[in-house]
Amino acid sequence: MIKLLIPMISATLLVVCSPSVQEDSPFKTVKLTDKIYQLSTDEGEYTTNVLAFVGDDGLLLVDTNAEEYAEELKKQIESFGRGLPKFIINTHRHVEHIGGNAVFGPDPVVIGHDLIRSKLRSGSYLFDEYSEITMPDIGLTDSMYLYFNGEKIRLIPMGGSHDDNEIIVHFTESKVVHLSSLVNGLNFPSIDSDGDVMKFEEIVSKAIDLLPDDVIIVSGHNSNCTRADLYDYVDMLRKTTAIVRNGLAEGKTVEQMQEEKVLEGFEKYAASYVSPEKWISYLASGINKEKKKKTIFEPLYYAYKENGIDAAIEKYKTLKAEFPDEYKFNDAALVVIGSKLQAKAKYTDSGKILELCLSEFPEGDYLYYTHYLMSNSLKQSGEIKKAIAHCEKSLEANPEFQGASSLLEELRKM
Repeated sequence: MIKLLIPMISATLLVVCSPSVQEDSPFKTVKLTDKIYQLSTDEGEYTTNVLAFVGDDGLLLVDTNAEEYAEELKKQIESFGRGLPKFIINTHRHVEHIGGNAVFGPDPVVIGHDLIRSKLRSGSYLFDEYSEITMPDIGLTDSMYLYFNGEKIRLIPMGGSHDDNEIIVHFTESKVVHLSSLVNGLNFPSIDSDGDVMKFEEIVSKAIDLLPDDVIIVSGHNSNCTRADLYDYVDMLRKTTAIVRNGLAEGKTVEQMQEEKVLEGFEKYAASYVSPEKWISYLASGINKEKKKKTIFEPLYYAYKENGIDAAIEKYKTLKAEFPDEYKFNDAALVVIGSKLQAKAKYTDSGKILELCLSEFPEGDYLYYTHYLMSNSLKQSGEIKKAIAHCEKSLEANPEFQGASSLLEELRKM
């Protein structure tokens, strides 16, 4: 069975580059089968994986990556010589899975979980202001089959762990499945505000039961794996949950368990953006059934739309001062807002939110990405020296982040 490690692709795999596509494309393309290609971008701490299914009927995409890569993805798809996609299947609603939908126009039939439409009209997605083109034309709540390119494709809703609107996409004859983000490669999983850390073991086990032994498993992020790997993954979920549960029963705090490194021996699962410390925190929150706090997105969005970015920042400060226990305050939320404003070419507004983020969370989990986004905003305003300084700080925080390396090289030539 082939096991793919996307960051360092084995020389035994066929890496496909069309002559019509520039070599500096952010997408790395790997041929999994005669009809299925995997297109991956490297975000530094994780990759994002798209599948292109190519045949006589045309082309089908599973996920479309982020909006910033949409035009490059379109170039890659056009290089297959089958026109634009007939179908787009979104495994769930996150921006790096649905961001390229609109670039292909209104013609592709977009399929996703029935919850996606409402999700994209609320929370952080308000800042994206997605058009109807991005939205699913077909919404699933139960399994369905799609027959395309001589293949029976099974779509199975499996929400509840990483997010509540996930589906997996199983190409039954090709023996390839896109498992959405039920697994984060073979790393500690991440949990959305609508997900549940305590459901990962159950849902991944359900996926194992549904899949054949010889299937190639593509995750939404990071390395591919086999069905056998998933048994080890479930074992990790079970054991780490038991360790944290026992620690809590002994009266230990999350901080104590983090300091004691109670997950020593599981470090190999921390190769992506969820550290052992964060995984302990996720598990403790789920075990304690902590009430989830409100997000800051909606109040900041409406303040922004009514009175601009300064009003949004003032709203943030008011919420933090008056409702510290009601809302969730972290660097991730501010980074999300900054990145979404930047995607809309609101560079000054993005920069102000990112300045707030650096002020509030100088040692935040996403420090490397905050500095990277700040660098790009400063580049757009012509402040090249400041942009270089932030880019260098991004690489200090994460030396492996290719995005910052490329941007720094570009800035030093300006």
